[in-house]
Amino acid sequence: MRNLFHPASILCGLVLLVILVALCTDVHTPWLPKCLLHEHTGLLCYGCGSTRAVYALMRGEWAYSLQCNLLLLPSLAWLPALCFIRHPQRFNAMLYVGMGVLLLYMVLRNIPLPAFDCLRP
Repeated sequence: MRNLFHPASILCGLVLLVILVALCTDVHTPWLPKCLLHEHTGLLCYGCGSTRAVYALMRGEWAYSLQCNLLLLPSLAWLPALCFIRHPQRFNAMLYVGMGVLLLYMVLRNIPLPAFDCLRP
C-alpha cells in the first residue's frame, strides 16, 4: 500500500486546492477573515491586503498582488529563509531587521499623505 502522506502526494493536493480556490471563489466572499485591528481601530496592519494579494498571486496577477500588499512577496521569501539560519546571532539579527521593516511599513501605510498611498491596499 502506498503512503498517502508522501511529500509528492501532499504537494499535488495543495496544488489542486490552490487551483480550486483560485477558480471557484471570489476575494470578497464573507467567509474570508477580516482584520480585527482594522475593524476596531481603522488602522492598517502590515498584513492588511494579504488575503487579496495571495488570491491575486493564485490567479497570476503579480502587479495587483503587489498593489494589495507590497511586502507579501518579500515576506514569503524572508520567513522560510529564517528556517535555514543556524547561527543564533544572525538569526536574531535577521528576525529583528524583518520585524523592524514590518513595523515601519505599518506606520508608513497609516500616514495620511499622498506619498504613502502606494502602501495602502
